This record gives sequence, structure tokens and C-alpha cells, in this order.
Amino acid sequence: MKTVVIDPGHGGRDPGKAGTYGKNEKDINLDIVKKLQFELEKLGAVVLLTRDDDYDLASIDAKKRKQSDLSKRADLINESKCDMYISVHLNAYSSTKWSGLQIFYDDINPNNKVLAEVMNETLKSNLKNVREIKRENGYFMYHKINVTGILIESGFITNSNDRYKLKDSNYQAILARNIVSGVVNYFNK
Repeated sequence: MKTVVIDPGHGGRDPGKAGTYGKNEKDINLDIVKKLQFELEKLGAVVLLTRDDDYDLASIDAKKRKQSDLSKRADLINESKCDMYISVHLNAYSSTKWSGLQIFYDDINPNNKVLAEVMNETLKSNLKNVREIKRENGYFMYHKINVTGILIESGFITNSNDRYKLKDSNYQAILARNIVSGVVNYFNK
């Protein structure tokens, strides 16, 4: 039995990318993650969420609220002794032309790149508009984590086609099932 921690990005005071999109990033992330949790648990995985509602993990008296939140997420992931973590976010860019799902990994843990490659291959075979994986060692939270994991930017909230899909419950369920297939493919590798 595998343990997977899923981290829905943002939450609480931090909406992620907000604005005139009808729904904040933090809410879409959580919708996707709950579907992902359901699909993984159907297969017998133990699933832990860094948040299961609209809140963050920052200390009440934190002067640097975002840093406190991210540090606690990293601590939770490390302390869980999980087999894998997946962080779910939405991308945003000033130009509305950018679109597509993209997986980010850091190369601090060599298994992260392998997971990113397997997940990307799985998603590309089942979904349209999946971008190439990207190494990113600069994210505050991820270099603090000592277990295998990736960050999935599920699409661009700033792109009207991506945004339409990402807000749709049926698409979220399709995305979740395909991510689960990637998890299974990684563990079977």
C-alpha cells in the first residue's frame, strides 16, 4: 500500500491567481485534488492532503505568512514518510496565448525527474496540450522536501480554453484519473 500526499496550492488568505475568472486558483486546485484523492483511495492508496478546505498552514503570528505556510507544507510532507507527493497548481501568464498542463520537478531528489517523465508520458498519451517537463530548483517549498514528488500546473487560468476546462467538474475528474494512471505507471516502473 502506497502513501501519497497531495498538496492543493494556495488556500485561506492566499487565493493564488484571482481576479475576473469566476473562481480562484485555490478553489480549482482543491476541486482537482479531492477528485484525485477519491481515485487514489479507490485503488487502496493512503492519501493525505496538506489542506482539505479553504485555509493555509501558516502560523497565526507569522510575519512572513507565505513562507510559514510553505514551510509547514514541506514539514507535513516530510513527516508523513509518504512514497510520493504531488502539488497541484494552475499556471498564469500576462499573455492569454499560453496554455497547457506542465509538470515541474527539482533535481535535488533524482527520482523527481523520473516521476515527472513517467507522469508526462502518461498524460500526453491521454490528454491534449501537455507541455514538456521543466526542471525548477528555485521554488522555496520543494527544495525543503526529501521525498519524491512533482508540481503539476494543471493549465493556465489566464487562457480562456484552459480556464473553461479547469472549472468543469467532468474535466477535473478526467484529469484526476489520468494523474492516477501516471502514479500507477511510476510505481510499476
